[in-house]
Amino acid sequence: MEKCAVFDIDNTLFDARERYRVAIRKFNVLSPRELPFELQKDFWKDFMSPELFHLDKPISRSIEMIIGAKKRGLRIVLVTGRYEWLRRETILQLMLAGAPSDELLMRPSDNYQEDRELKPFLIKDLKCEVVEYHDDDLGALLEMRKMFPNALLFLHKPDGTFNILPYGDMPKRSHLL
Repeated sequence: MEKCAVFDIDNTLFDARERYRVAIRKFNVLSPRELPFELQKDFWKDFMSPELFHLDKPISRSIEMIIGAKKRGLRIVLVTGRYEWLRRETILQLMLAGAPSDELLMRPSDNYQEDRELKPFLIKDLKCEVVEYHDDDLGALLEMRKMFPNALLFLHKPDGTFNILPYGDMPKRSHLL
């Protein structure tokens, strides 16, 4: 079976913190979780606006990692919480950053699952052996450990740094943050 490396996009391949700051500013809160559900949907719509994608900065170390994985012969699968209707803009952003990919899995319209639920759903039918998984969401990584116990798991930060999570029993969340 073909081997693959899976990469998240926002805050893994691109630093999306400025886009987040611009989108959250009008709601006068620090986190969308502070908002009622209907306003949370409005925040995410603003955050996902392609008009704000220019605020994202490619994370050079992560772009190097994806290029390196491709050179090692791995199939590159991107999985993202971005909505399917952003496919064209997302592909353009990836091309401009020089990030190769073989497959792009995106959030279906009207889906509001947390990434730790969404991403396993999106990749459960992959036709490749996941040997690396890269994400900025610890919850998503912990779910991936259940699905792919032998994969290398990379916890990325938008500043370009990352940690490789250990195999075996996972430490408590507080020890990794």
